[in-house]
Amino acid sequence: MTRSTLAQALAEGFQRHGVRRIFGVPGGGSALPIIDASKALGIEFILARSESAASIMAAVTGELSGMPGVVLACAGPGAASLTNGAAYAKLEQAPLLLLTDGPASSLHQRYDQNALFAPITKHQGRLTPEYGITDVEEALTLACQAPMGPVQMNINATGAVTLATGRVGARRSDDPPPPAETVAAAAALIERSRKPLLLVGLEARYGAAPDWALRLAEALDCPVLSTYKAKGVVPDRHPRMAGMFTGAASEFQAIEAADLILTFGVDPVEFIAGPWSHDAPVVEIRTADLPRMLHQPALRLIGPICATAEALLAEATGNSDWTGDVIDDLNRTITERVAISSNAHTAHSVTRAIVEAAPGRIRASVDAGAHMISAMSLIDADLPFGALKSNGLSTMGYALPAAIASALHDPETPAVAITGDGGLMMCLAELTTAAEHGCGVITVVLNDSALSLIDVKQQFQKLDRAGVSFAPVDYAAIARAMGIAAWKVGPGDDMTEAMRAAYAHGGPALIDVTIDASVYKEQVAALRG
Repeated sequence: MTRSTLAQALAEGFQRHGVRRIFGVPGGGSALPIIDASKALGIEFILARSESAASIMAAVTGELSGMPGVVLACAGPGAASLTNGAAYAKLEQAPLLLLTDGPASSLHQRYDQNALFAPITKHQGRLTPEYGITDVEEALTLACQAPMGPVQMNINATGAVTLATGRVGARRSDDPPPPAETVAAAAALIERSRKPLLLVGLEARYGAAPDWALRLAEALDCPVLSTYKAKGVVPDRHPRMAGMFTGAASEFQAIEAADLILTFGVDPVEFIAGPWSHDAPVVEIRTADLPRMLHQPALRLIGPICATAEALLAEATGNSDWTGDVIDDLNRTITERVAISSNAHTAHSVTRAIVEAAPGRIRASVDAGAHMISAMSLIDADLPFGALKSNGLSTMGYALPAAIASALHDPETPAVAITGDGGLMMCLAELTTAAEHGCGVITVVLNDSALSLIDVKQQFQKLDRAGVSFAPVDYAAIARAMGIAAWKVGPGDDMTEAMRAAYAHGGPALIDVTIDASVYKEQVAALRG
């Protein structure tokens, strides 16, 4: 049997775990043999323009595939630049392996890289030829174990090309389901409930969990609220779907009417900070015994959520007093609360145009910023990951790298990046990554020359306007200079026609649309109540 170097052992591990591509910005060191060994096994390397964007691409690839996303970077500055993607993966349960070259062999660029990643990864370590095959397998497996998240490993140049030893061990079995007596107690609460409500979160996106979320909703005959990360787990047009859960006043009518709340796969990071002001008992269903929610649940059912749902439905019978008309009214109330209008283009009208012009199913990635309220409310998702958003970290500079990851993973589904101009400026060079790989990414940049959400917060605090605006930029001209088709949409131009043209183009495209940001303050106030 041919023995493998450590770099080859890594590539073989990628192949075992279904990894199809890796991302990064290589230095010298260990990256080059890893790229070479991966290429020999048909695993593509995607050269990003920054390590931060590469780490987001890898993390989103991990989410979409359910396999480990992989990113690599050089020692020192490259490793440090991966922290944004690592924090995203940690807070939002994305399976991710971060391979950092080093540590550096001299004081030049040297610091404790494992210590840097300790607060924002599940595990940190070093891959060496001794037991390297074992460590590779354990690192890749750990990234996908509940709760999924990032694992960071150093690997140096000498070790990468040295023959590795070790073996591939047996995969860890699933955690046990919750105790039968806890399931019975939860079933009893359901039996007594007349107005249960189901709140679906990020753990419900994988495998059979969306099926079980739908079965719970139908068996309980109840309204469903979805967190941003779980949008599409229960299709947005399903008759029991009442809207998005943001933790703000927009959905209080639905929650206040409930006499029992079941959270299915919801992570604490999906709640915004603030007191939990609802009186209905909460039954928490999740995979891992992580820190508690912002409220104290009446019962916690910890274990594989599909098995938990199956056990619960075997014992419980719904006795709901909800009607379809009432659920429709809840949905309408949530939607109308965040609606905005203007004589010019707004985030609301732009998102409507994106949806109306779509030739079929799309996948939208939404950057952090004031526009996210309209975008997440209006994008129509009928499958998990139909909309991508950084929620736990809420990082800017997310939408374009996430859309590139989506287009590479699923080229048949148009990927639309909805971003503010501030967010796009943080990752503008990645337009060339999309162009280089022929990604059918449509970047829609809402151009108002400001950090509008921060501007709104400044207004609420009655402060003078400072530090939130910047000079206007012609993003369409920049895109064209990068070889990307682009359209400019001014206040009197037809946004829907521009979107139809961008969809028809097929390749990477950008729409630079001037928007009216003055309406954001009223919308945020309505959302918060």
